[in-house]
Amino acid sequence: QEIQARFCVCDGQQVHSVDFFETCAPVVQCTTIQLMLILEVLLGLKSKQSNITAAFVHADVEKGKNIYVEMPRGFKKQGKVLKLKKTLYGLSQSPTAFWFYLMEKMNLCGMGQSTFDLCLFIGVKVMCICYVDDLIFWALDESDINELVDQLISAGVALEQESDAAGFLGVRMEIDLATGLMELKQTGLIDIVIETIGLDIGTTLGKLTPAEAKPLVTDVAGDAALGDFSYSSVVGMLLYLAGYTNLIFPTQSIVVLGTCFVQEDPMSWHSIELVDISRQLVIVAFSCILQKS
Repeated sequence: QEIQARFCVCDGQQVHSVDFFETCAPVVQCTTIQLMLILEVLLGLKSKQSNITAAFVHADVEKGKNIYVEMPRGFKKQGKVLKLKKTLYGLSQSPTAFWFYLMEKMNLCGMGQSTFDLCLFIGVKVMCICYVDDLIFWALDESDINELVDQLISAGVALEQESDAAGFLGVRMEIDLATGLMELKQTGLIDIVIETIGLDIGTTLGKLTPAEAKPLVTDVAGDAALGDFSYSSVVGMLLYLAGYTNLIFPTQSIVVLGTCFVQEDPMSWHSIELVDISRQLVIVAFSCILQKS
């Protein structure tokens, strides 16, 4: 069995405006993703998805900045620390540093940024969108995509090529060649939610009205949260589905938002509410989030 580990930094001792300034990095807009997928069908574009391995580690620590961390367990030496050369995961400034690194490499390969969306890069023959460390390329000829990918790899970007745009963010794309109809289905992320909660899509009964009558509030005296799943992780996935798809009914989006306010100390009935919302997803697992002809 393969076992992986990542050396991360605890940023609890970093002080804003002293150790770092910028912490955020943009991500591609959902409307841009939808627009590009529509163009793929209308123009017959070829697409390919790539992932950047250990993305944050690509960027160098800002010149003039000295960042020291304790040596990891098993490698410690008395009186010794490590001076970072790269922005490891956990540093507050890592997302921003990686974003500037990616922009530099894209520009080096002839890909300019769009004024419409900073995460949309446009070249002579290829277009690309970026969502943190996930990239999708489009071109009329797949060889043009492969050429750009080779250029990025030669520039030091550890790209791992995957399939076409269908797997991006767990989206599955189906195209009817006879009618030109395209359906985007968020089945990948739904399957992850259902599996994380512990439900079985083949045997679990769906529920059209998952919301409880009473409001979701902090329940200090209540029983501890049920289940072995990460409450905050499931809430994050449900927030994405509620905000960017039509898979969660609008009235239930309020329920999903309500689950956010108790992430630090969820109780049993809060976790039960997540299970009920997931039972709704069992019903709508095959609903499309975009349909364009």
